[in-house]
Amino acid sequence: MLARRAELHALSADFQRLDFSRRGPVDAEVTVGCQWGRLRSDLRCAERGNRADEKQKFVEGGGPPVDEEMQVALDWARQSLKEMGVFEAEDGLRWAAAHGIVVSVWRNGPVEDAHASRPTSRRKALHDGTMFARNTWLTRQAFDVLGSDSQFFLYDLEDLILDRDMVWPGCEGTLTDYGWGFLGDIKKHVKQHINMLAHFKRRLPSEDFLLLAGAPRIGTHVDHYGMPRWPACVEAAMSRLRGEDEEFWRTRGDLMTQIGPAPASVTARLEATRNLLLESPWELGADNLGWFAWNPILEPAGTTP
Repeated sequence: MLARRAELHALSADFQRLDFSRRGPVDAEVTVGCQWGRLRSDLRCAERGNRADEKQKFVEGGGPPVDEEMQVALDWARQSLKEMGVFEAEDGLRWAAAHGIVVSVWRNGPVEDAHASRPTSRRKALHDGTMFARNTWLTRQAFDVLGSDSQFFLYDLEDLILDRDMVWPGCEGTLTDYGWGFLGDIKKHVKQHINMLAHFKRRLPSEDFLLLAGAPRIGTHVDHYGMPRWPACVEAAMSRLRGEDEEFWRTRGDLMTQIGPAPASVTARLEATRNLLLESPWELGADNLGWFAWNPILEPAGTTP
């Protein structure tokens, strides 16, 4: 028991980023911690081993049957996602899995250190609008690869995330530009978490894998792009930009004055803005998205104080 506790403690940094939400049952959270703990030796072998061998294991699939502890975690994940309305939305589980993958593999990692750091002569500022564009674009890519026929879709996503030369859609820089000084840590984090997901992809049936990938964890938000409440957020923002929703302006008017007016490129063609927010926010551009980031105008009606 002491050895197991020591092993789990050694994995605490990664576990905290991949842990399920504290809203879930304690036993389900402990189960998830144990599942990650069992991966420790596998991950070390994968990091030292041949990438082609890992890909072959990924294709072969199979693995042991789902054990009782894992089933507890999966049942909790299903119930939690049901309460979030995931199963009522079109392709909801796939979108939730895409969101979860981006949260664990990308967003809850060293890139947040770059985001919080001041720019340097070599590193560009990674401001909220840039993160908004990057996160939503990666969520769309994750959604697409989850529905692809590629045998190596998780590794395809890994290559996409770690591409240092591609200019980020909606932005004016590359991973090298925005992540300079953190590139090694970002690469290590992404590869380790992709390996974790590949382990479970080999072990679990397809729907169970999506449940595990999409299960609520730190950073999961039901009102983010691709999630069930996102359309309501967009519609609320459009209504307010048209001057409607008097209650919102009464309660949040002072704050909106501090934030400042929406960019002219956002308000000039509201229907186009609406469609882009719904389908491809990154196409609005990082500067425009910076105005929306952390802006209460995106809060669904009825949630204002």
